[in-house]
Amino acid sequence: MLSWFKAKLLLLSVALIWALFIVFMSPLQLPVTLLAIRYKKMRRYRYGLWIAQDQLVNAIHAGNPDVTISSKVGYMARKGSKTAYAMAKVIDGLFYLAIGQKNHCDISIETDEEHYEFK
Repeated sequence: MLSWFKAKLLLLSVALIWALFIVFMSPLQLPVTLLAIRYKKMRRYRYGLWIAQDQLVNAIHAGNPDVTISSKVGYMARKGSKTAYAMAKVIDGLFYLAIGQKNHCDISIETDEEHYEFK
């Protein structure tokens, strides 16, 4: 039960920080995202902006700044963290609804990156 509560708090924290980035980055990110719908060459730039934000949110949460939230959560879930497992279920569900991808966190694990933990 505590793991699910911690997972919800961590997801809320991630969502709030990400929402702040979207608000402050919207003068750049919104036009790029909309242009990427029409112009394929903008898609790589849009993807880079979203990945950079994701990595920054992970760094703010004391993670490796070169790893995404999904990768970190997937890695920790594999290591047996019940909190990460609960978070992965939510993230996986969102990605399944958004783009039809199953097991997003597991697929996102970057095995070549360091997933250090603070104790």
